[in-house]
Amino acid sequence: MNKISLFLTLLISINLYGNDSLFVSANSDYAKQEYSSAIEKYQVILSSNQESPELYYNLANSFFKNNEIHKAIYYYEKTLKIKPDFDDAKENLEICNLQLIDKIEEIPELFITSIYNQILNFLTIKNWMYLTLFLIWISFLLFAYNSYTKKNNRAVLFLTLISFCLLFITTNNYNQKTNIREAIIYSSVIDVMSAPSLQSTNLFNLHIGTKVTVEDQIENWVNIRLANGKKGWILIESLKEI
Repeated sequence: MNKISLFLTLLISINLYGNDSLFVSANSDYAKQEYSSAIEKYQVILSSNQESPELYYNLANSFFKNNEIHKAIYYYEKTLKIKPDFDDAKENLEICNLQLIDKIEEIPELFITSIYNQILNFLTIKNWMYLTLFLIWISFLLFAYNSYTKKNNRAVLFLTLISFCLLFITTNNYNQKTNIREAIIYSSVIDVMSAPSLQSTNLFNLHIGTKVTVEDQIENWVNIRLANGKKGWILIESLKEI
């Protein structure tokens, strides 16, 4: 059993070392402006189920340099999904969006909604979870200590309230990140229909690179919503989910 464990560990180490070497090689290709080669190597790393915001970011930069704007947008969005505070990715994404045909103006957020979303994005989901669990354990230990010493410490009540608030934020953040389906249009131009049928009314057109939110799905049709509130149905093959 020990030999098998050692063998598996060795294989994993070799795999990680190989991916690190490939990542360095891909970065070297990017520096030499060999963007297609860099893209190929980054995607090989992704195919081995290795991901990181840096990997997605470098891949997005390579697609941008290769003038494949829709793919650059897709991977910048993937970057920000893992690391919402990645400022360079945000700036590059804005540059890419300026090159799109569709200029979608977002519905302005309420001030309180904007503040709440900033709080949610202040930490990653994983860090919110760690912070919440840490405070829950501290509250539990203080409660146990107070029960043992028969002391009445208001700090326990305060920490408990903070823990429940953080639990709410963490749960809300997790649901928001996992339940919302976002996608990038990957077809040159598509018709957005009033119903999941080619015989329905054509409401408007969308072009490659536009970001949409998937609201519903019926077979090979998806109901999408734009940042400006417009909705309609398109074929699922026209987009790629983030």
